Amino acid sequence: MKKRYLIIGLLVLALAVASLVAACGGDKETTTTAAPVTTEAPTTTTPGPETTEAPTTTEASSPETTVPGPATGEPIKIGLSTSLTGSSAAPGKSVSMGAAAQVEFVNANGGINGRPLEIVEYDDASEVPNAITNVNKMIQEDKVFMTIGPFAQYMQEPARQIAEQTQTPMVGSGPATLEQLKGTQYQWSGMISAGPPTQADALIKVIKENGWKNILGIGDILAIHQEAMALLVEAGPANGFTFTHMKDTFGFDQTDFQPILNRMMDEINKIKPDAILAYANFGGAGPIYKGLRALGVTVPILGSPATAHPALFGIVGPDAVEGLLVLDSGGIINPPALPDDYPLKALQLDFFERYQAKYNQPADFFAALGCDLVIVATEALKQAGGADDKAKVAQALINLKDVPALEGIVSFTPEATSMGIQGQMVLFEVTGAQFKFIKVVN
Repeated sequence: MKKRYLIIGLLVLALAVASLVAACGGDKETTTTAAPVTTEAPTTTTPGPETTEAPTTTEASSPETTVPGPATGEPIKIGLSTSLTGSSAAPGKSVSMGAAAQVEFVNANGGINGRPLEIVEYDDASEVPNAITNVNKMIQEDKVFMTIGPFAQYMQEPARQIAEQTQTPMVGSGPATLEQLKGTQYQWSGMISAGPPTQADALIKVIKENGWKNILGIGDILAIHQEAMALLVEAGPANGFTFTHMKDTFGFDQTDFQPILNRMMDEINKIKPDAILAYANFGGAGPIYKGLRALGVTVPILGSPATAHPALFGIVGPDAVEGLLVLDSGGIINPPALPDDYPLKALQLDFFERYQAKYNQPADFFAALGCDLVIVATEALKQAGGADDKAKVAQALINLKDVPALEGIVSFTPEATSMGIQGQMVLFEVTGAQFKFIKVVN
């Protein structure tokens, strides 16, 4: 079964350069209630949120003892703006497919109080103005009860502002920036993905456990990568290591990495690091790893969760990344390899099997993200007792505790709604064209 999940790089090579964590999509559209991208001006003058008491039950719902039949009641409309075209089309489509697969599962098992979920989906073409227009249209014209997404990180803030203004519950992806974590904690939405503090915490643990004292780091333009490394610079002195953060960056369309490698070699010869952090998407981390090894660099090299993607093997070939360490969010790059007592393993295996059966292709990180958006939205609806009161659902959402999702365990408080996952980072090593489990880090 491992082969099914692991040796799939060449099958998903189309995800390569554009499918980078902050803005990405796939090949098949799975729009359940498709609508064209609109061009109307966004409306942002609706009233602010009301305050209601949080539901008394905040823990994740227990599994049903009996399996209910398919949901047949009035649909609960959930809006999703994602990138089906444009620069983020590859992962954006995977998000769509993952969400559709999970909605199908929820509806087959009774829905929410017998009511099925219905996705109302629009293509934002990887552009923020389109995403703003889509979210407003879904709320004002399609009358969705709540929204999930948008996919791209840079679309989260305007979407959350619309949710707040229109009093519409929203489950966003993230990851949040440091500024967002310190700023307004919106009460009508939550972002689930692990942000810079969670990733930096895991990196510090890996650094200390391996006894690395002098680390060189470089990353792509993603805020999550640059900010996680900035936190390492700050944390180094108190934790017994020095982290040199190179200011050189590269975009998703970078194809010639020789200039980057030349700059890295200058720093490597200067500071003599005992480890290197190539904190970038797989389209960047793969060529950097291959290039450094070809130049005789032998120290350990560690990639980010955006590196932990099967398309890595299609970029440079499996042999070229042998030995590369990667930090993954939730361990979803290789569920069968996780320990049997890992709390998310059964959930991940179930989803990956269903996804494979539905689409005849393996799920990736972005499909898992789409699934997680639906998992969290569904849990908020359950905690609120259904889709009768948006304020109750919003309060249930921002008070969720210990909800198992594919990327990690999601918890919010009203004072912290911008990063639901604060652990479950897992370390893997590329071995024989597979991601070999090393350990759960935090």
